[in-house]
Amino acid sequence: MRWVLCWLALLGMALPKAEAWSNKEHIQLTRVAAERLMADPTTPADMKQWLARAAAPLLDAAGERDYLLHKQVGLFPRGVDGILFWCTVPDMHAIADKPESKVDPFGVHEGKLHYIDLELFMSDPAQRTYADDLSHQPKPSDIPPDMADPRFKTAGMLPFRIEHAYGQMVKAIRDGRLDDAPGNYPRDEHAAKWAGYLAHYLEDNTQPHHATEDYKSRSYFPGIDSKQAPDIHADMEYRLVDDDRNDYADLRLALWDSFSEELRQLKDPVRTKNLWQATLEVSLISYDALPIIGRAAKIAYPQAGPDGPGRWNAEAFFQYTGQWRGEKLTVLKLKAKQWAWAVVRVEEVWRRAWEEARAGGR
Repeated sequence: MRWVLCWLALLGMALPKAEAWSNKEHIQLTRVAAERLMADPTTPADMKQWLARAAAPLLDAAGERDYLLHKQVGLFPRGVDGILFWCTVPDMHAIADKPESKVDPFGVHEGKLHYIDLELFMSDPAQRTYADDLSHQPKPSDIPPDMADPRFKTAGMLPFRIEHAYGQMVKAIRDGRLDDAPGNYPRDEHAAKWAGYLAHYLEDNTQPHHATEDYKSRSYFPGIDSKQAPDIHADMEYRLVDDDRNDYADLRLALWDSFSEELRQLKDPVRTKNLWQATLEVSLISYDALPIIGRAAKIAYPQAGPDGPGRWNAEAFFQYTGQWRGEKLTVLKLKAKQWAWAVVRVEEVWRRAWEEARAGGR
């Protein structure tokens, strides 16, 4: 993976803030959502038939465990097609699209569709940065569901993008365009594409760093130049799961066990049917996890300073214990919870899109 990053840097394309869960994670979380829908007896039969084609090949629990423990994916996913390919495409665009490129109808670069910096909606300019005590977190009523509000151009447009991708998926299902038309890539518009896009953004929504301007937890390393400070965003997401230098076998196994447990018991706390409001609610809840991540980072990088971050202690980071929304848990458990929540959100929203499209007829 390092050679790819170097290659992008040589092209003058710095990796953007749009990074969230790694390609490996996006593929796995999306596939698990499809597998759970396939196993659910209440899932519509025609949706199951479509998923069997569009999300193939599906795995069993042992296969998913092996994938997490041993699979290396990197920046360019190989061996995946259909929904599992399309769920990685938004990050590819965020990395490779020219800085001046704009995505319709949003009028911003692809990278700005993956997050929303909540602090930028605080009325006091002095509070538009992250604070460890969460005092700079806005209320839902502070954030208007109006894409014309100029603050979104800077803060990011994740709630609007999820709403839009959902609408495109519904339209494609309603029009009977379920799968790729051979020879029409990338111009073809179909439900598999939009299900993949939708899964990507829904999964980004549960990554806490996608709700803050302090998206690498740099505020926990004051006085250190940003180029020398640790990148906690990368540590929280891909590094444990898809690092090219270390498989972190014990931590990955613990993550799998915790993720499996969360999938069995997690209930989506979001009850609103309004997808824009639901996305904002997920961001606000995920935002509450930022202090435990930042404090863990300080423990994991005891040598961070002007000369660089020093060595990362993965065990110290992921086994750090703190409070999140009244619960005492480790950072590893937190990651497992956010993963499971992402899967549940994808299941719920995909199924809703399918049922809405079918109810509306063709």
